[in-house]
Amino acid sequence: MLYFRRFVWFIAKKLIILCVLLGMLVCGFYMAMNISNIYVVLSDGLEKRVDVILTRQQAEELNKYFHADFLLADPALEGALGGTSAYVDYNITGFEYDLKIEKLWAWPWDNYANCTVVERVPVINGTVIASRRNEVSSRVPRWQGGRYDITLAKAGGQWKIVGMQQTTVLVEPEKAEEELPSELLVP
Repeated sequence: MLYFRRFVWFIAKKLIILCVLLGMLVCGFYMAMNISNIYVVLSDGLEKRVDVILTRQQAEELNKYFHADFLLADPALEGALGGTSAYVDYNITGFEYDLKIEKLWAWPWDNYANCTVVERVPVINGTVIASRRNEVSSRVPRWQGGRYDITLAKAGGQWKIVGMQQTTVLVEPEKAEEELPSELLVP
């Protein structure tokens, strides 16, 4: 009987260890899956938001990444689509977008995630529309990026941005004119 009891405890210990390891693997898998999905929603969604603000085109695609309540309350989108944005007088042809995710965490059992990102648009290419050429500067206004605390929610198996609070304002510096190499300068 003593050997049988030892054998049962040996098997029970091994099964408990195996269950704990499998539980950790499953949790890790779902955390990685949630974080990768959130990363895609953040990078694609925030870039599309900037694109809509600058060009005022394809705004309906924002519904893939943002909750409807957020879209209705976003002042930057409201200004762009309402005609009060600083970029209304410009025909934007392209821009560089830079998003740095500083903090991102999503528990596998939660339907909410919080993250901190830094958004920058260092270059905006465009020209003044013909009807406003004499009234506004020919230089496209700089983008006001910043550090944001973002809240995402999972509904129907899909992550969407539900809140975005700017904590720090970052204004892109003016690019200095390119200097000539010293060997080309005439003394």
